[in-house]
Amino acid sequence: MLIADSLSSRITRILLGGSAAVLLVVAIALAWPAPGGGVRFFQLPLPQEAAAIVEAVEASDPRARPRVVRALNTSVIAMRLSQTFPQGLPGTRFVVREDDRYRRYAAALGERAFQIDERLADWRPEAPRRRPAVRLSVQLDDGSILVMQRRPAEAARGLLARGALAMAMVALLMLVTLMLAVRQTTRPVADLAAAVRRFGDEMEAEDIPLRGPRELRELALAFNAMKGRIRGLVDDRTRLLAAIAHDLRTYLTRLRLRAEFIGDDAQREKAVRDLDEMSALIDDTLLFAQLRRAGGPAATLDLRAELETLVEVRRELGDAVVLTPGEGVRALVPALAFRRMANNLIDNAVRYGGSAELGLRTERGRAVLSVCDEGPGVPGDQLSRLGAPFERLEASRNRATGGAGLGLAIVRGLAEAQGGDLILFNRHEGGLCAEVRLPLASP
Repeated sequence: MLIADSLSSRITRILLGGSAAVLLVVAIALAWPAPGGGVRFFQLPLPQEAAAIVEAVEASDPRARPRVVRALNTSVIAMRLSQTFPQGLPGTRFVVREDDRYRRYAAALGERAFQIDERLADWRPEAPRRRPAVRLSVQLDDGSILVMQRRPAEAARGLLARGALAMAMVALLMLVTLMLAVRQTTRPVADLAAAVRRFGDEMEAEDIPLRGPRELRELALAFNAMKGRIRGLVDDRTRLLAAIAHDLRTYLTRLRLRAEFIGDDAQREKAVRDLDEMSALIDDTLLFAQLRRAGGPAATLDLRAELETLVEVRRELGDAVVLTPGEGVRALVPALAFRRMANNLIDNAVRYGGSAELGLRTERGRAVLSVCDEGPGVPGDQLSRLGAPFERLEASRNRATGGAGLGLAIVRGLAEAQGGDLILFNRHEGGLCAEVRLPLASP
């Protein structure tokens, strides 16, 4: 997905992943057993603390021991006196002597008899919610049993619940703030990419506004300067070609007049034909240099009506041109540019294939003009050459055998200037097809 692959989403994922890793490390550090035989959060007292509690109860008056035990009760550890060791409930197990925890409590409690039982993991929905989790039972000097049992701390649970809710709200707020900040930071990058695409289609595109971090502002400034230099070079090239074409037309006009004084009719016709071809070549070269401005501003055009008029004119000239029936298609393209593209494609089809079959349809939001011939087609490894400036399969530059190789290049340039494209392919039944894809006009 494009959203998942954007720069802002990548930065957001990196920051969120780092935050999650930090929180995980903090949680592990809080839940990790304390060094020196400590126990985890909300479990039994340390062995030394348990021994101190037992000694304090034994030092009290036997009649006051129940009150002392009640005073030692906390929200975390529940204490009570019993006459016998408690029996293990279903789902619990006793800690054996070989267990390291048993040995630590045995060392602290001395010769006193004691037992430790803990609840096994049981996640069944029907499991009792208040089953003992960890319980230490120690026999006192009078034979009674002091039972110390871990129990959930209601105050701590409420505090943790409120803390968890607060952390969730803070995390959500941070996520939204982070996404907005990242998007605001990366928006100039998206604007730069859009400006580069616009400049590829429109030479007179506006400069990129200088905003965002310093590095992005410098990048936008460098792009604007580069765009100005490229536009200047293109304008200089166009002016140079226009000046050359103007001067050459002056000399061609003189040569045309002088050719009329050639006495040999055959030589005079050849000279006039050569001069006409030179003039046409100059016109094609100048048009190719001005493709970005050729055809005028784009407008909504009825392509089928234009093709019907064009086919009628071609038939009057004796060309074998047909238009397949279909519905009208309206595209956003200058009329002069569309006529030039259609005429160039028809010229190629008639010249190399003897006829031209025109088709018009819509496909994926595009108007598609197809011009197919019945000629021999083009070898597959040569298709990529067609459409390049001054590139043609026949090596000569004689216009009778194909011209200078600018026809398809002009079509491709005009199509791309309107946001379209030119596609060439061989038909299965023989012949070459050229398709011009143009943006449809808004309904």
